[in-house]
Amino acid sequence: MITSKRLVWLLPVLLAALLLLTACGAEPTQVAEQDGGFLLALPRVTIQIDEQGVPSVAGMSPEMLKTATFGQVDLTGVKLPQEYIDWFMRTNVQHIELVHKDDGLFMFVNGQPLPHVGWTGDKLSSMSEMAGAVGLLDQRTAKVLSILVPFAQRMGLDLAVKFPVAPGNEEIALRDPKQPIPEAPSAEESAMAKVRAQLKYDDNGVPTILSVSTRDLEDAFGVSMRSMELPADSVKMMEDRGIQHITVRAMPNGLFVWVNDAEMPGFVWSNDFLKNAASLYGQMYYTDEYAPVRQAVSMLLPLLNKVDAEVVLLFPLPNGVKAIPLPNP
Repeated sequence: MITSKRLVWLLPVLLAALLLLTACGAEPTQVAEQDGGFLLALPRVTIQIDEQGVPSVAGMSPEMLKTATFGQVDLTGVKLPQEYIDWFMRTNVQHIELVHKDDGLFMFVNGQPLPHVGWTGDKLSSMSEMAGAVGLLDQRTAKVLSILVPFAQRMGLDLAVKFPVAPGNEEIALRDPKQPIPEAPSAEESAMAKVRAQLKYDDNGVPTILSVSTRDLEDAFGVSMRSMELPADSVKMMEDRGIQHITVRAMPNGLFVWVNDAEMPGFVWSNDFLKNAASLYGQMYYTDEYAPVRQAVSMLLPLLNKVDAEVVLLFPLPNGVKAIPLPNP
């Protein structure tokens, strides 16, 4: 009886999903990891927002979707705030697209690629383990995430949200899903500046650089540097959880993080991605009050891929514990 009730509830949902996928009519999202007994690659799903903020999916209004699913899928109360619709129309943001693949979560605005989150299965597993170790997630949730990682590596999802086009603006086409997503360059590109800093924390959370503590610098120059310190209990937690160091490195192809020698998902960019992001900021924040920030963003953001910078946070090593070598990307 319970099984039959669940089936009755699921059938309308599955029917709606089938109708949406049929209406989309595009090719499945590209996924490289196709082995291992599981694959879910769906075509692009496009959500059209009208001038009142009401969404429709593949031509189906919320009322139609509710009727087709016998009331099981009710989106009639979903509506985008009018101020966002007006803002996007005024700044000519016609569509935003998110693509989930085996190697990252990619974002496009008006078809232009932006910096995105990049990962591998190992990086996703490391992130869930680290989040559980430092208490960001409870152990059960961290375990669930680690179980889902192999499935996430074999899923291709593509969601595009289209907004109304203001009169006088030419409509911009969505990116061609058959074309490969632009890749960031390798880390071997030359940088115009290099920065290295290692902050070694003591048990009280006071960091030193080259044996000079922030308290020494504060006494010498009269400028407070307490913001660089950590609470003593945070340092103790790192020690108890076996976290010896955290490395953050900005390179010509992105921003990357290691906890001990385990790499986390990173923020991937290229010269074009950064230029697109700077251009989008200027497009959306066009008023005079944002002029100084707009100018700074347009100048500084494209320079991120010209810098090779690394900051390492070193925590106290318990007696008898073997030191973990720093990562060397």
